[in-house]
Amino acid sequence: YWKKRLETDKDRLPPIREGLPSFLVPYAQYGSVLSLVPQGCKMADLGCGDGHVASLYAKVKGAQVSGLEMSEDAAALARTKGVMAQQWDLNQTPYPLESDAFDAITTVDVLEHLINPFSLLREAHRALKPGGKLIVQVPNFARLDNRMRMALAGDPLDILHWGGYGDGIEHLHWFTKPKLGKFLQEAGFKEICFKPVGIPSFLFGWVGLHNLSRLLLVEAKKAV
Repeated sequence: YWKKRLETDKDRLPPIREGLPSFLVPYAQYGSVLSLVPQGCKMADLGCGDGHVASLYAKVKGAQVSGLEMSEDAAALARTKGVMAQQWDLNQTPYPLESDAFDAITTVDVLEHLINPFSLLREAHRALKPGGKLIVQVPNFARLDNRMRMALAGDPLDILHWGGYGDGIEHLHWFTKPKLGKFLQEAGFKEICFKPVGIPSFLFGWVGLHNLSRLLLVEAKKAV
């Protein structure tokens, strides 16, 4: 996956463009995630990739960022961007993270690729300090356009092709708001709060319809 991704994405734009007004940052790509990261925190990014997003946590929020990444090539690139990244198969537990050690943990567009995403949530809960927060972003299978495609196609599997997912092999799991909320609760998290992502999602969230947006973004805390 990452060998192909690194070849095709090497000239991609930065996650948040330089000079973007601060009030627009939460609506930029990954800006909603960034806005939830505490200032100056000690954090880990699970599935940090090449550090494209994780490096922002240090640059914009002054965070001390560790990362776990399944691809050694991607982890090596992340290290060049200041992320303390190491290669690790996120399907294997326990993770090489100290218990009760981090103020925040992020995992962005990762859970859907794992054999057992619940294991990542449990490991994140273990590694967070009491009161620490987990920030999760995943594609929303129940998004509005998928519902429309399903109504037209009749077969839920056709959504994978109509929605640009190809054969769907890269995504092993599909998440909805109730499913993700239940996973987090069963992993031990409290104060589970879904957040809007981007302007269309902000409008959905404003009327309480996060379950229709393209992405699900959630902040959850470990009990004190």
